Amino acid sequence: MRSMRWSVAGLVGRLGVRCVAVTGVLTLVAACGGQAATQSTTAEHNAAPSATAVSPATLKPGQAVPAPSGKPVFTITGKITTTNQDGGLALDLSTVERLAIHQVRLYEPWTKQNTDFRGVWLQDLLAIAGVKADAAKLHFVALDDYTVDLTMADIRAGGIMLATRAGDGSTLPIDKGGPTRIVFLNGVKAGANADQWIWSIKAIDVQ
Repeated sequence: MRSMRWSVAGLVGRLGVRCVAVTGVLTLVAACGGQAATQSTTAEHNAAPSATAVSPATLKPGQAVPAPSGKPVFTITGKITTTNQDGGLALDLSTVERLAIHQVRLYEPWTKQNTDFRGVWLQDLLAIAGVKADAAKLHFVALDDYTVDLTMADIRAGGIMLATRAGDGSTLPIDKGGPTRIVFLNGVKAGANADQWIWSIKAIDVQ
């Protein structure tokens, strides 16, 4: 079941019935009933697929990945060969953004408008983690425990980004799906169902 955007403005959206859980100063809206929205992003693709290089990689496959300086934005576990903590790879935003950064313009299915994002290609992130050859899929978990699976075939097909910033370079707040989220270039098959556009990622398990 797909969780809605974590903001007051998003109270009309993905599911019919919701519940609100307040933790500290952050309001995280999680699904607690109703029927899951199944939307296709193929109806309106007004933005031509595009990607522009913003900055080159300073962290490359095979290099040691530093431990996070604070709380990680997410962790990668499972079938990987690169770790920086017991049982997994913990990443903060500054380390993620040592990969090559690109800016993309695409049709965002939930806001229903053309939107710019900056981030790293998911394939590049997996290369840093040293994903094993027998891995079949990625299991994503969001802060509200919503989950999405993407196959390795989906990822190898390209066009899937881990977005870390808006197009103007500002970070993505929680109520805008931050600090990291998955976005798909226009026409990418894996993103045809809007429910695959998982937000606020806290964990990726390579299976």
